[in-house]
Amino acid sequence: MSEIKWIKITTDIFDDEKICLIDALPDHDAILVIWFKILALAGKHNRNGLLMMSDKVHYTDEMLATIFRRPLNTVRMALGIFEQFGMVEIIDGIIALPNWEKHQNIDGMEKIKTQTRNRVARYREKQKILCLVTLHVTLQ
Repeated sequence: MSEIKWIKITTDIFDDEKICLIDALPDHDAILVIWFKILALAGKHNRNGLLMMSDKVHYTDEMLATIFRRPLNTVRMALGIFEQFGMVEIIDGIIALPNWEKHQNIDGMEKIKTQTRNRVARYREKQKILCLVTLHVTLQ
């Protein structure tokens, strides 16, 4: 499902109230690293902000601790803070990013898809013309 290898991070992210509040906490560095890893993971799988490995498998806190190479207690603490601040929602065990559009440039993704579709169409048209020219030259 993934085809875009980036997420949108604004330069004023460290002015965001929630990030400032996290920055005042003990272990703030670990918590912020986990936040960015969550964003990157959500972008990697591109499932509209759901932390899902596949259609049937969602990431658990234990899985995140392993993947992020962080202690389980730190990941659980971070998830609790993110949930308290409304940065994540945990619904039926599935971790979701409610403001995913803020971190994923949906319009930009559509623009890239359209550009790619047009570029492929132009390439195929050129190949067709080259094939016809080659066929015409060969027949003469």
